[in-house]
Amino acid sequence: MKNFLISACVDVFLILLSYFLFVKIISGPTRHKLYEKFFKSFAKFIIYLFFITLAITGLSALILYRTAYIAYINIISPALVSILVGFLMSTVPTRGEGDNSNMTVK
Repeated sequence: MKNFLISACVDVFLILLSYFLFVKIISGPTRHKLYEKFFKSFAKFIIYLFFITLAITGLSALILYRTAYIAYINIISPALVSILVGFLMSTVPTRGEGDNSNMTVK
């Protein structure tokens, strides 16, 4: 149980780290275009997400199997998928369509 909790905390840290990293690297309009492209059809998004996750897990399993580190598959694969989740989180717009960037909160 201790190893699971450590792995879960590392995954949450990787999600947040990749989120903030992608927010800083990719400009707002580009992230919005990526969001529109990814989430245009929610059904397609779920299917793409499944296949991308399957590919990440499969490739990491193959690499770890070839290098005899297969025992770490349950740690490394979720960590790699966490980076994908952070990227997808960074593409979600943080302001609504009618919000202005120069508006201040009272």
